[in-house]
Amino acid sequence: MLIHSRDALKAVKSLAFQRIPVAVSSNYKGLFFEEKVAPLKVGPDYIVFKAPKPQICLSLRYQVWLHSQVLPESVRATLQTIHTANGEITLTNFSYTGDYWRDRQEQRIEPEKPVHAKVNLAKQSFPANLTNLSLHGAGLLVYLGDSTDRSLVPRSPIEVCFTLSEHIDFHILGTIASCRQMGYSVIQVGVRLQPTLNQVAWLENYIANRKIEILHELDEKVAHSSSSLQSRKLIH
Repeated sequence: MLIHSRDALKAVKSLAFQRIPVAVSSNYKGLFFEEKVAPLKVGPDYIVFKAPKPQICLSLRYQVWLHSQVLPESVRATLQTIHTANGEITLTNFSYTGDYWRDRQEQRIEPEKPVHAKVNLAKQSFPANLTNLSLHGAGLLVYLGDSTDRSLVPRSPIEVCFTLSEHIDFHILGTIASCRQMGYSVIQVGVRLQPTLNQVAWLENYIANRKIEILHELDEKVAHSSSSLQSRKLIH
């Protein structure tokens, strides 16, 4: 185990000099992907790694997350360039995230279209949009309007109501896991769901079908984007 340090660049460089691969992770419409990539070249403030498979390259964004059992925390880095022709990606601006890496226990998906929802708590109801869903979790944008209510706090009981099709209405109990203020009247809320056995069966079927759709969409994007992926430089 490396000695804990706030110098993430130094820690990742140490792994690179030892030729120890690190896992790079990405997200596409809720689906989580990761692949171990080997370091190829170390610069003053950047590291070149072997590029992951095209599906991951296509879903990589400006921010990339790295993790390894020998890093004290997961690491955030900036994706500088992707050169799939050479099979390389260049990362810079390494910093610790402050959290240990935790493997995702359940697959998460984003609905194909925005799903309008409602959350009930403390005898109040607020409109919301369902942004992602797993078997025992959901992400929502909750709209408070002019309400000054502050019942949306972690560990509070909540009911989440939404419709996934014309025949499937869900009213699922749960507890608030996280809250993040997004604006004056909008809060991003993570919920731990407590579905019934019947609800579990419906959710499993929906999530499995949506996962197939997302993977098919990503494969099609890879097939149509091979030329643009040959050399991609991200400038922000």
